[in-house]
Amino acid sequence: MKFNYLKQQLPEIKHKNLEGAVAHQRAMSEHIRADIFKHVHHKNPVRKAAVLALLYPGAQNCTHLVMILRKTYNGHHSGQISFPGGKKEPQDTNLWQTALRETAEEIGINPTQIDFVRSLTPVFIPISNFRVQPFLAFANSSLHFIKDPFEVEQILEIPLKPLLKNQMIDLKHDYFGQTYNLKAYKVGSIKIWGATAMILSEITNLLQEL
Repeated sequence: MKFNYLKQQLPEIKHKNLEGAVAHQRAMSEHIRADIFKHVHHKNPVRKAAVLALLYPGAQNCTHLVMILRKTYNGHHSGQISFPGGKKEPQDTNLWQTALRETAEEIGINPTQIDFVRSLTPVFIPISNFRVQPFLAFANSSLHFIKDPFEVEQILEIPLKPLLKNQMIDLKHDYFGQTYNLKAYKVGSIKIWGATAMILSEITNLLQEL
């Protein structure tokens, strides 16, 4: 999808009804289905987080979406592909500010380069007790990324067009010593699954009809 065309459609994108539950279910993998009510047993309140799905013009004015490959560490989201984002901190006045701050920290994009489009449907991640608020946004020009060396292994610039065309694939994945059947988007060697795939499913559902 050409970026200029996408920008022309922003008024429609902003006001379209979301079908979050349907889109999320389509991308929901076996381990998420199995753990979906795990939060009932958490002793602590659900934690708040936000991520940013940032659309921008890449080569030949084709629309791209930026994601990150997280560093390997001793935690639930180690080595996963995700949107830039993270947990809400006390200094954040709201979750949009969380998404902007985390995007600046993780991939070096100044908030002044980012224009808000709309909020998307929140996703609950049972294993880490996070309720993640996704936001859709765009940047008017090509971007120069600077990765956080402590949190980000790689910055992934993914063209939107193959995501809109691709059907999700079945994928087996070893996760904390157990093998799960997953639903995933595949672009080249990149496989996107879990909560990120659920958010991406809503985004592609929103944009495919254009």
